[in-house]
Amino acid sequence: MFKKIVDYISIFVLSAKRKIRYYYWIKQPKRLSEKIYFAVFNNKINWENPQNFNEKIHWLKFYSDTSQWIKLADKYRVREYVIKCGFGHLLNELYAKYDCIDKIDISKLPSSFVLKANNGCGDALIVKDKSEITNEDVKKHFRETTKERYGVLTAEPHYLQISTCIVAEKLLERDFSSVSSSLIDYKFLCFDGEVKSILVCFNRKNSYCDLLSYDADWNLTNNCIPPTSYEIPKPQSLSLMIEACEVLSKGFPIVRIDFYEVDKKPVFGEMTFTAGAGFINYYTSEFLDELGSYIKLPK
Repeated sequence: MFKKIVDYISIFVLSAKRKIRYYYWIKQPKRLSEKIYFAVFNNKINWENPQNFNEKIHWLKFYSDTSQWIKLADKYRVREYVIKCGFGHLLNELYAKYDCIDKIDISKLPSSFVLKANNGCGDALIVKDKSEITNEDVKKHFRETTKERYGVLTAEPHYLQISTCIVAEKLLERDFSSVSSSLIDYKFLCFDGEVKSILVCFNRKNSYCDLLSYDADWNLTNNCIPPTSYEIPKPQSLSLMIEACEVLSKGFPIVRIDFYEVDKKPVFGEMTFTAGAGFINYYTSEFLDELGSYIKLPK
């Protein structure tokens, strides 16, 4: 009953557009996927015979076993899996885990750190000098960024089954500062143990960033929209990143695995099973078809 009350309160405080999405999530999450998909692509999802990357992501959300997603899309619990697979040395340093926002205590953290929810996106709080922020500032940030349950408005059911916590980790300093104003994010699209494409995100500012697409041999593929003349140097630890991705992604039809590089060494970021929530529009349609061909749907 409490969960239902919280849901209806959330509906009340959301904007009109979000109220509609929230209603569809509670009553008809698959229908919500269809509505957003049509709004983005002016086309319907081919549920009977999905072809492109986005369609197959949606099919997997509703017709496959997603029980492992709940654990591995959890930015805290995934650490156990990474260690089990033999890549614990690639994890970022963990300072603390808070099971609820009110337990956050930055007095016990070093002078710089990053805080983030284990089941969200875009909520990270980067603290370069904790003397310039208070506990209440931090708590206010996460009360605001987590008040809407992540996964509702994007129809990603597995995120709602992840118990929320806040994690504090080491603040990473960026390599290649001459070519990117932010830490470079290397996102590996993996298909049952094989890396087929690497999305590079750089010059990040708030929710915007520049994008480049490379193959596993670090050849620029120009599959992103719009195309750009930028080039990002090949990360020194690319081969180790790929080695880890091949092991971590084995057994999953599709998973995106994110890495950073600091001091020429890889640092694991996260695993995402619904890249772009299945609404990716920054790739060409031809490339989305190609990526879709790599996903082998379970029988």
